[in-house]
Amino acid sequence: MHSGNSTTSVRSNPTMSGAENNYADGLRQEPVAGIETVSLDMFEAGGEEGSDFHVFNIASDHYHRTEALQRTGAIDISCNLKKVIHGAMSPDSDSYATLIVMQWCFKPQRHARRISEATIELVFAADKTDGDVEVECISFDGSYSLMQTTQEETITKGTDVRLGLSYVANLDIGGKWEKTISGQSTDKISVNGGIHLVNNIPPKRKAKWTLLENESQKTGIPASLTVAVLLSRESQDKFDCRLGFTCKTDKRTAAESFFKKVPKDDPIIFQPNPREKGTRPSRNVLYGDDDLGSVDLEKLSDVTFTTVVTDVMKTREIVSH
Repeated sequence: MHSGNSTTSVRSNPTMSGAENNYADGLRQEPVAGIETVSLDMFEAGGEEGSDFHVFNIASDHYHRTEALQRTGAIDISCNLKKVIHGAMSPDSDSYATLIVMQWCFKPQRHARRISEATIELVFAADKTDGDVEVECISFDGSYSLMQTTQEETITKGTDVRLGLSYVANLDIGGKWEKTISGQSTDKISVNGGIHLVNNIPPKRKAKWTLLENESQKTGIPASLTVAVLLSRESQDKFDCRLGFTCKTDKRTAAESFFKKVPKDDPIIFQPNPREKGTRPSRNVLYGDDDLGSVDLEKLSDVTFTTVVTDVMKTREIVSH
């Protein structure tokens, strides 16, 4: 934790009354001591200046919205729905299932701008009370690290020792004992994921990931994170997903007007019924896979700190006539 960081919270707003009670207070930010905090509750404001940052459904039947979230400014933040597959958990299972793949991107647009810590939350809720959805598994479930670095450290511990001699006036003999310890310390970028209850009420309907920068290097979190989520469903009714995003940035980024806007996004509506394509159907949606429980979610996921372009030096011979 560093006092030079600020915390910004970006949370979306459910607009469908059927799922509203199921969301409850599933997205919540815990206070952090010693950190300048800006808390933006998405459901408390709307129509304010900067509303062009919002992402809305264009109709009540706008299903599987590709553009899940978008914020632009000193740091561009976006989330896109890359793939959705509706089907069953296994051929002999009574549970319906949905596989979701999302890509999050974090792109600083200016030098010395970075996100040092970010938390992503997906809260799912059924549209009707007679059915429910549950997060069965996610990619990056647990603790993962990348780009580990090693630093040399030297620690010196010292103690002053004084000897006063009473028989010699104003004579003070002193010395300092020092002990030097040399060693190495390691640091890394961390990605931590987990599945959680919402308000301590089963089933588990929240998927969460936290990204932490390499604290010793201070180069920010990865530029891209692709995650996969497998849901089980009790029915073929549509359901919603509300996105939550909180991040700690450098103070200059947090102080700009972009982070003072209070966006009011619509939730993503998922429609498992293949006959209900809705308005602006997504090309990234498939139906009918009856063995989604066997899919390896890690193979659908990715984390990228940066992409390096090689072989960029080129020569061209100009022939004069």
